[in-house]
Amino acid sequence: MSVTLAPGAADNGFASMLAALIAQNLDAHPELRALLAHMEGRVAIVVEDAEVSVTLQFDRVGVTLHDGIRGIPDVTIRGSADDITRTSRIERLGRLGLPDPRGVHAKEALRALRERRLRIYGALGSPLLLARLTRLLSVD
Repeated sequence: MSVTLAPGAADNGFASMLAALIAQNLDAHPELRALLAHMEGRVAIVVEDAEVSVTLQFDRVGVTLHDGIRGIPDVTIRGSADDITRTSRIERLGRLGLPDPRGVHAKEALRALRERRLRIYGALGSPLLLARLTRLLSVD
């Protein structure tokens, strides 16, 4: 499983941070490699207050991170740096790693969604991609 920065993405600090986070999670949790092997599609993340965006392109053998939005994303996540970062700390339940709605960070993320500070487009069309992404980025 590879985590690759596309040409020009190394200049995007957010892309570099995400690539490092994914690589660390894959090293710390080898079971995530199987999860990554089932991921296919594009996810755009837009950090509005930092005016930066990144596209994660999953192709079942790894992920390539691009500076900016590339292609047509299956899922787009928009919000502030704080709200987007908070999603990586959402508490998990059991072996499947489903979000624990009773957790502090999960409640904060749900509040941000309700208040429209955090917006997720395409979640209904690609629920597995979104669920796998949140697990892959989780820093538990």
